[in-house]
Amino acid sequence: MEIFLNILFLVIGMVLLIKGADVFVSGASSIAKKLKVPAMFIGLTVVALGTSLPELSVSIASALKKSVDMSVGNIVGSNMMNMLLIFGIVVLIKPVPVSKSSKKIDFPFLIGITLLLLIFSVDVILNGAKENIITRTESIIFLFALVFYITLLILNAKKERKLLYDRPEGIETNQPENNEGKKDKILKNWQIALCIILGLGAVVFGAECVSSTAQFLALKMGMSDALVGLTIVAIGTSLPELATSIAASRKGENELALGNIIGSNVINIALILGLVGVITQVSVSSLILVDLLILAGCTIIFSILCMTRKNVSRWIGAILIFMYLAYMAFAIVRNYCF
Repeated sequence: MEIFLNILFLVIGMVLLIKGADVFVSGASSIAKKLKVPAMFIGLTVVALGTSLPELSVSIASALKKSVDMSVGNIVGSNMMNMLLIFGIVVLIKPVPVSKSSKKIDFPFLIGITLLLLIFSVDVILNGAKENIITRTESIIFLFALVFYITLLILNAKKERKLLYDRPEGIETNQPENNEGKKDKILKNWQIALCIILGLGAVVFGAECVSSTAQFLALKMGMSDALVGLTIVAIGTSLPELATSIAASRKGENELALGNIIGSNVINIALILGLVGVITQVSVSSLILVDLLILAGCTIIFSILCMTRKNVSRWIGAILIFMYLAYMAFAIVRNYCF
């Protein structure tokens, strides 16, 4: 009976994820059209923050309990999955265009904030310290970096708003056209609010249902706690990003999907780790330091692959997915053999 109920919750969770993501993306897309800003901006801010809420709440709760040993590890795992597996799947569904502003601002900042995390995590090498600690001062730097980044996004959004919506004659369009040249419907304010609240709520609750029940079923099938943590739990915490990005891609909102990936990775480091580090110092084990080096390398490769072309094609998506599978294989082998 217990197994049947968990399977039922798994199905319910998947339905909530799929439908919730669809509704959430509709609301987010309408915000972009209502405010007359690029969809990329909404993806980098509203969508990214919304899909990062599970990680944010769990990390802060852990920090308040003075249990933050896995904070950096969770961020590494989430960021790797976001940019390699999730974005790889999105690109396989439909090639994603990369704007000039993303090449100038978003990808360089993503590389910079990831390298900054790596630098802050090598106290033993740089300072000869006894252990690697991310201090409160370094965490505050993360938060200031996020404020600086958001400021750049707002300024860039205002600039692109004029280019996208203002006409030479001074006439503005209230109904932007989609890729097929048809007028897109813009939801009313109350409909947008409803879509964002209900959609995001369904995504977060659905992700919790899927991850917790999948974890239970995996343990019942004999999987070890370590393997479950590396696979089921890691996927579970990134399900909101996965569902939302796929829904955005299906709706033709490719910039929203890309913005969600980049924004979530930036928020994971700058906001989540920044807030956790302000509450209490964050230790970085030598084991996690290896994963941080891999994350930095993968972030640079991911960014270069996206920055050197106008559209991220399906073969790049396949490469990104292969990179993630290779990392997972390395993590599993390391867990059992070393």
